[in-house]
Amino acid sequence: MNMTNGILLAGRLLVAASFAPPAVAHMSNISGFAARISAKSIPYGDIMAATIALTEVVGPLAIVIGLAPRLSASALVAASVIATGIMHRFWELEGAARQMEQSLFIAQLGTIAALLLYLVTGPGAWSLQGWWHGNAPKRKPPAKKRASRPRTSRPGPSRPSPADEELADAR
Repeated sequence: MNMTNGILLAGRLLVAASFAPPAVAHMSNISGFAARISAKSIPYGDIMAATIALTEVVGPLAIVIGLAPRLSASALVAASVIATGIMHRFWELEGAARQMEQSLFIAQLGTIAALLLYLVTGPGAWSLQGWWHGNAPKRKPPAKKRASRPRTSRPGPSRPSPADEELADAR
């Protein structure tokens, strides 16, 4: 069980880490991100950019600590699907640019798949949710050693021996 919880924690950390570079880039230049979205003929580019950037920051933090796993995974899946569809339209490009955008698109699909697996499996016992619901692993108290006693053979049911029977008849 501890190995499973460790793997779930490692998976949560890796998925959250995959959002760090784009989140930093989008938050540091939110107006440029909004302009790129608007240039793709997407309405409300500034609102979309702010929503996606906020989700890319808050969602991974919730995943790392295991807070509201279904909500955080669902929000990140939605943001990733929207951002991937908007920003990586490889089918509109040619040559090397197409290959690069297609690679990024497929990588984003892998991240979405990891988020869907997280949504189904949950964060495990090593998380805030596991602690809150009492699923955190409990330490067993050390077993008390019982004092060992030398074993003695117990006498079986006593049967009169044939010599005893003869003596009993003689009386």
